[in-house]
Order: sequence, then C-alpha cells, then structure tokens
Amino acid sequence: MFFKRKHEFRPDKNRSWLRNLYMTKQQRLRVLKWLLITAALVFLSIVQDVIMSRISIFGTTTDLVPYGILLMCIILDPEVGCVFALVSSCVYQFSGSAPGPYVIALLTVFGVVVAILRQSYLRYSFGSVYLGAVTAIMLYEIALFVAGLFLEHTTAGAFPRFLLTGGLGAVVVPVLYPVFTAIGKIGGETWKE
Repeated sequence: MFFKRKHEFRPDKNRSWLRNLYMTKQQRLRVLKWLLITAALVFLSIVQDVIMSRISIFGTTTDLVPYGILLMCIILDPEVGCVFALVSSCVYQFSGSAPGPYVIALLTVFGVVVAILRQSYLRYSFGSVYLGAVTAIMLYEIALFVAGLFLEHTTAGAFPRFLLTGGLGAVVVPVLYPVFTAIGKIGGETWKE
C-alpha cells in the first residue's frame, strides 16, 4: 500500500536576491543613482583629506565635499536637494572633516535657497548651475568666516583666504559638473507640472 505521487513538490528555481526585492527598473536606477552620489562624495572626501589637505595654494586649500554637496543640491530638484543636502551635510559633519556642526544648516540652507532661485528664474544649463553653485559656495565660505569670527577661531585678516577658497571652488565646479550631472540623470528626470 505504498502509493507514490506522480507530481512531487518541487521547490522554485534559485533566483538572484535582486529579483526577490520586487523593485521596478526605475527604482533600481534610483538606488544606483544614490549609491553613485555617495561614492562620489566619499571619493571627494578621500581626495580632500589625503591629497588636497597637504597642498597649499596661497595659504589656503579647497573644500571639495561642500562643493560636491552644493553642486548636487543645485542639480537636483529643490525638494530632493533639500533632503540630500541635509543628510549629506550630517554625514560630512560626523565624518570629522567639517569645521563645526553649523555646516549642516549652512549647506542645507544655501543649497536649497540657491536651487529654488535657479529653478524659478533660470533654465537648466551649465551656466545657470555654475552660477548657482559658485554663489552658494561663496555664501558658504563667507558664512564660515562669520562663524569663525563669532566663535573666535579666526581673525578678520583671514577674510581674503576664505574668498580665495571660494574662488578655488569656482575652478573645481566645472570639473565636477559633468560627473554629477551624469549621475543626477540616472533614473530619469523628475516630472514637473
């Protein structure tokens, strides 16, 4: 009385773990975009802390991570850029490279305000993004100077160095622009009404 079933239970074929996530192609592209943005900012942090911190240009150096944060915030829509600037500036502060906790507010506010102004009054082009990024960088450097004066970390005679650091940002932005624009377009453009 041993009956054997003709159709035994067979487990599903082994599929990759990516298919078990139930993500659409659009969602996967957006995850890729945020991973690439993260990798770009980590790369900028490494270059800044390992290489550029040893190079002095007229007594100052670049500030690559804030440049990348502000540029990406301006490239993205203001809503997405606000969240991006807030999260990335928090990570920048907790990495130990930031001058102080006030950079979280400075990067977020300047990035979002300039992104809103750029989107409201200018068409998307290299010139408008460059103008917005350089404006945000200069405002950020001036605010760092004011915060340094208030906290007695710097003197009034150091103001030209802060302006020179902002000027170096104007030189770095065209180098970062093609990479950050290509990353920002992954996953499609945000639809606007």
